[in-house]
Amino acid sequence: MSWQEYAVFLLESIGIYNRDLMLRYYRKIKKFMIWHRNKYGIDFKDIPETAESKLENQKKAISWRRIARAIEKNDFYMRRLSFAQTKNDDKELMDLIHKWDNLLNKTTKTDDKTLQKIIQENYS
Repeated sequence: MSWQEYAVFLLESIGIYNRDLMLRYYRKIKKFMIWHRNKYGIDFKDIPETAESKLENQKKAISWRRIARAIEKNDFYMRRLSFAQTKNDDKELMDLIHKWDNLLNKTTKTDDKTLQKIIQENYS
């Protein structure tokens, strides 16, 4: 399976259980791709499967592996794709928590410390 196929697979898998979360990730990834197209002229079809690991880790290269890893890590804010946390993101997170309480709640496993903090504050 290619990294592109894996990223699509992850999005579709999330969509089975939580369409809103899948669409959020999709919007962020689309914005990420548009930014790279406008800034560097990299069209969607030209996105490489992988880039040099060092550049990916420094958030200086676009690749399907980087996109897939962001989804894989449940990166709600998509920090791995160079997005920052905003108030609108926090509001969307709270809306998702309340709407999908059975899937996103105090037992949700994530490496994202901000997400852990928000969940803990709302379920303590």
